[in-house]
Amino acid sequence: MPSSAGDARKRARLTPDQRRDHLIRTAIAMFAEEGVAATSILRLTQAAGVSNGIFYHYFSNKQELEDAVALVVLGDHVARLAEVQRSGSYSARIAIGAVGTMRAIAANRELGAIMTQYLEQHHDAARRSSVQIDDDVRAGVEAGEFDINGPRQLVVDILVATLAVGARAVLAGAEPDDTGEEVAAAHLRVLGVSRRRADGIAARARAMSGLSHG
Repeated sequence: MPSSAGDARKRARLTPDQRRDHLIRTAIAMFAEEGVAATSILRLTQAAGVSNGIFYHYFSNKQELEDAVALVVLGDHVARLAEVQRSGSYSARIAIGAVGTMRAIAANRELGAIMTQYLEQHHDAARRSSVQIDDDVRAGVEAGEFDINGPRQLVVDILVATLAVGARAVLAGAEPDDTGEEVAAAHLRVLGVSRRRADGIAARARAMSGLSHG
């Protein structure tokens, strides 16, 4: 293995973009292994072999780093879902998001560990990058497709919490397609879709080969 001095020399030769990427990649590994909340800036910079000053040159605070991690770890997943979700009803979009998210977590445990924490914490990064739930719920209500009881944000929080429960189950070994279909149907029931219709939409989302990951 390279010596510590050798590692330090390599880090010194990194370009600014490479140094920022090095911090993000170190954070990804630590967030997945140790947890987002348990990873302090000090622990991160020590693991990355850089000073706190270097960290603050690229990020104003830990929140900015967490957002950057979300872009790297969740970005490809979000892009795939957006492509598949482009057509179809709002109910189908919600179901596709649930099934696709469970499959992504099963296919990439590092992504899954971080996404699950973000969902459980109702992290801003998860809100922005998961499956655009808020926009779809709002549009579905306006189109008359959903009939929700209570404030929309409360309903969205319930959907995100349900995703988190499913994600945790998949990380623990639950079958991702079964879990995704169950979460999709539960989401649609919360949104006022009849049980029979919700089950049918969830089953069709499960059958979509375009959602495969890995």
